[in-house]
Amino acid sequence: MAESEKRLQFLLSLMEIRRVSKHELARIMGVSPQNIFVYFKRDDMKLSVAQEMASRLGYDLSYRLVKENGPARDVVLDIEGLEYGIERKALAEQLDLNYTGVNRWFKVDDIALSYLYKIAELYGLKVKIKATVHREKTPDEIELA
Repeated sequence: MAESEKRLQFLLSLMEIRRVSKHELARIMGVSPQNIFVYFKRDDMKLSVAQEMASRLGYDLSYRLVKENGPARDVVLDIEGLEYGIERKALAEQLDLNYTGVNRWFKVDDIALSYLYKIAELYGLKVKIKATVHREKTPDEIELA
């Protein structure tokens, strides 16, 4: 299965852990089941939507782009800033998007998951997604991707 064919696998994993079906997720999210099925059919959604779904399943969701075989601290893109010389203007050009749209990702702290994977591919990076169980003390962490 190609990377682009499993972008939402982490949500399916959380749903499986919580024993929640897509219909139940729709009810939890307050949307129609069709909305949920469309997300999974397209295998894409905004990061904020994924974080809200994870939250309603009892998890805090975080992500980072890391260099292959690099140390764990190699956070490359965190939506609030760019490191390793990745510039927004160059990124917009490489993705064939206008700069304003790319710049907006950082201002509103949101991006489509498909673009995270495209950015990772462009720069030879890997998307790492982590879900942390909601708890007041010592959260359990699950590495999902």
